[in-house]
Amino acid sequence: MIVLERTAYLTMLAHCQSLYPQEACGFLAGANGRLSAVYLVENVLHSPVRFEMHPQQQLEAMLDSEEKGLPDLVIYHSHPQGPPRPSPTDLRLAYYPDWPQLIVSLESRHAPVVRAFSITATAVSERKWYLE
Repeated sequence: MIVLERTAYLTMLAHCQSLYPQEACGFLAGANGRLSAVYLVENVLHSPVRFEMHPQQQLEAMLDSEEKGLPDLVIYHSHPQGPPRPSPTDLRLAYYPDWPQLIVSLESRHAPVVRAFSITATAVSERKWYLE
């Protein structure tokens, strides 16, 4: 189960909205399934249909979360014009199968839809998440 603190959720949504129409990306971090920290990471592709995290920022986020005792990581990214489900590219480039992914659809910018998934080389499964 993924529990997302409201402040972290709102920060993630604001990040996604601020980069529209490009895809935004980053990490949520926490402990015991409760996510409280947000790491905004630059999408070096600056693309409306793909993302690639800035390598140095990605590493810094991972190291910082570890140092702060926040071992639970979730990757998030937006789909500015697409649905809230993994795209074929998302499936092909899911390099961290142990980390769930949140996808923020901005198809309706005033009513973002967020869904969570576990993505491995052989399967995609939707995960339940809750806002706290």
